[in-house]
Amino acid sequence: MRLRTAGTVRPSLLVIAAIFLLAACGLASVSPVPSGTSGTSLAPSNGQSLAPSTSDGSAASPSDSPGTIPSGSIRPSVAPTPSGSVQRSPGASSPASVCSGAKDTPDFYESFAGSVNFTVYCAVLPAGWGLVSGKYALANGGRITISFRRKTDSATFELDEGSFCSDGSGCVPGGSSAGSGAYGDLNGDLVQTSNGFALVVARGVKPSWLAVSTGLDQPSFLALTGALHSLK
Repeated sequence: MRLRTAGTVRPSLLVIAAIFLLAACGLASVSPVPSGTSGTSLAPSNGQSLAPSTSDGSAASPSDSPGTIPSGSIRPSVAPTPSGSVQRSPGASSPASVCSGAKDTPDFYESFAGSVNFTVYCAVLPAGWGLVSGKYALANGGRITISFRRKTDSATFELDEGSFCSDGSGCVPGGSSAGSGAYGDLNGDLVQTSNGFALVVARGVKPSWLAVSTGLDQPSFLALTGALHSLK
C-alpha cells in the first residue's frame, strides 16, 4: 500500500478548511427577518354595546366584517338609572332623551339611529325596570338589540330592530297567533309564546321590528309596545 506524504496531505487539509470558511461566510450573510412583517393584524370593531359595567369598553360582533364602518362603544354604570325616570330636560332637542335605560342610553340610541335608514324605536318603561344589556352593529343595514328586566318579578322585555334576522321566520319565538298590536306607531302581529308574548312588524323582512317578553300578561305587554318611542 502506498503511503501519503506530507506534501499530499497538506493540500487536502487546505481544501477542507476552505469549504468550512465558505460555509461560515454564507451563514453570516443571511439577514434576519424584520419583526412585524407577518402576523395577525387587528381591525376596529363595527359594533357598539351597552351593558352594565364600571368602565367604558368596546365589543365586536363576531358576525360582522371589521374595519369598514366607524363605531365606538359605551357602557353605562353598574347601577343603571331606573327605567322610566329619564325625562326630557328643558330645551332638550334629542328625541332619545325620553328613552329608558341608563345615563348613556340617549347617546347610544342617537349614534345608531343617525347611522341607519329605518325608524328606530326605544322603550319608555314604567319605574321598576332596569337595563340588562344593549348592542348594535351597522353592517348589513344595521341592527340593534336592547333588553330590560323588571326588578320585582324578573319579567323581561327585549327589542330587536333592523336586519337582525336572516330567515323567513323573522326570528319570532314559536307560539300561537293572538291578533295584532301597536309597536309604537306601527301595527304588528301578536304571538302568544309559552311564557309571554311577542310582537313583530314586517316579519322576515329587512328591516323588521320585534318585541319579546316573558312574565307579562297581554295587556301589560301591549302597553309597553304601544308606548315605544320613535326616534325618526
